[in-house]
Amino acid sequence: MTARSNQKRRTRRALLDAAALLVRDGRTPTIADVAEVALVSPATVYRYFPSMRALVLEVASEEAAQRIEHMVAALPADPEQRIDALVGGIAGFHLDNEALWRGVLNASLERPGQSETFEPESIPDDRRLHAVQVALAPLAESLGSRRYRQLVMATVVVSGVEAMVAARDACAMGRGEAREVLRWAAGALLRTALQEEDSEQRTGA
Repeated sequence: MTARSNQKRRTRRALLDAAALLVRDGRTPTIADVAEVALVSPATVYRYFPSMRALVLEVASEEAAQRIEHMVAALPADPEQRIDALVGGIAGFHLDNEALWRGVLNASLERPGQSETFEPESIPDDRRLHAVQVALAPLAESLGSRRYRQLVMATVVVSGVEAMVAARDACAMGRGEAREVLRWAAGALLRTALQEEDSEQRTGA
């Protein structure tokens, strides 16, 4: 039983590695492509993952979990430095593996069937929401629940794959500039929230 479980883990790992390799090469792989690279049959791939979309999202989820966990563990004490380190780190691993994360974004936008009701689905780096909450936690009490939530949500918006794609495509930024602009945006949001809170306290609003 143990040998069979180990074999399943090895097969699953081989499928994830094959999918990651193909997506990082800038390809839009199929189940058949993954099967060929992993040296298994397409039927074997389907036994582990119901679709290519599910496989790509699992690849991203795994990578995001590892990267963000390490970043959160190393956050400094100062709130502005904390969010700068986190947003810069997230932008860094998105930009370093741009082909992978563009593939993830494409996969997250695919829908298994047509429906009149559109239900947005987060891409697997939604761990960034928890990470941003942790990074900004020292300000939660002083900002109050409403402004703290606004700051968290706004920071998530400027720290994801979507922001990276906008910076690279809509703004035609290089990787270095894109990372710096996203860091600047997160810092500006934090400083604005603090200024607004200070102004309200001074005026008694």
